[in-house]
Amino acid sequence: MEHIPVIQRFPRQHRLTRARDFERVLRRPDARLRVGPLHANVVFNRMQHARLGLIVGKKAVARASARNRIKRVIRERFRTAGDRIPAVDLVVRITAPVERARLHRQLDRLLGQLAELEVDGR
Repeated sequence: MEHIPVIQRFPRQHRLTRARDFERVLRRPDARLRVGPLHANVVFNRMQHARLGLIVGKKAVARASARNRIKRVIRERFRTAGDRIPAVDLVVRITAPVERARLHRQLDRLLGQLAELEVDGR
């Protein structure tokens, strides 16, 4: 297995890992964004960076390999967008199957909308 340089990894501090963090973002979002089958709930955080959580269920995408590919693509786009994304906790849900090329276009639109969000005086 090829070793990935540390600089290209998606660090743990940039992930939502606890159930209570997911719940907080899903129950009380500061903003909701939608681009096709990509639904995003956003909560502004007080950190210096954004954190990402992903929900890609079996009902939306039946094959595990397709679910994993979608998650890899979203994480990579999020990682490379870095500084354009405000300090938020973001949960992205996939609600329907999405083709590879369409996923990239929709992610670009979603990240563009996210970059435009104001921090509401925080």
